[in-house]
Amino acid sequence: MTKLSSPVAIVTGSAKGVGAAIATQLARDGYTVVVHYRSSRRDAERTLKRIRALRPESSLLSADISAQSEREQLVGLAFKRYGRIDVLVNAVGNFIYAPLEKTTVAAWKDVFETNLDATLFLSQLVIPVMRKQKHGRIINFGAVSADRMVVRPRTTPYYIAKTGVIMLTKQLAADNARYGITVNAISPGILESSVVKLKTPTGKYVRFSDISRVVSFLVRPESQAINGANIEVADGFHFE
Repeated sequence: MTKLSSPVAIVTGSAKGVGAAIATQLARDGYTVVVHYRSSRRDAERTLKRIRALRPESSLLSADISAQSEREQLVGLAFKRYGRIDVLVNAVGNFIYAPLEKTTVAAWKDVFETNLDATLFLSQLVIPVMRKQKHGRIINFGAVSADRMVVRPRTTPYYIAKTGVIMLTKQLAADNARYGITVNAISPGILESSVVKLKTPTGKYVRFSDISRVVSFLVRPESQAINGANIEVADGFHFE
């Protein structure tokens, strides 16, 4: 175990994309970061190289977070390595774009396992550590308008899962507030990496840096009173 004075953050899906941007921002903020990936090892190694220039103790861990045994291994190895877990960012969440009649059993299960199941069960694994520390930050990912039960014909499973993530966020926040733990959700609009690009009020898409700056704020001590919130980062975009 490495004894650290710096806080430790686990960011799922941080090999590339928005997860990598969040992990890099947290390293800038002084966090030792566990860069998580499933199969994108080369991307993860590139991300880790950038992060280690900021926080040399940071490391890489691989896990399929749809499997409970691998979720347990991810959190267990991170805690064994550092002796603390201060932040969990549940950034992984696979997307589906297909009408319900063409949604397969495998696709349905994948969306729920990576979005909803992983968020709950990874949170369950880090919360005992955070309770003992009397401090922790969990940040989950919803989706724009998921808190308003908007019908999305080609993304129904995804939006059911994301609505569940927001409900889960609020309950975890209520359950753990007295331990100094906050649990919040970020719901992005149309990202620069989104598979489906829709017209936005500004004609622009949400940048990875827009998301990472919100994460940076939520992990600060002065954000303690923000708990159970769902913060939309959507540049004015929403679904009717």
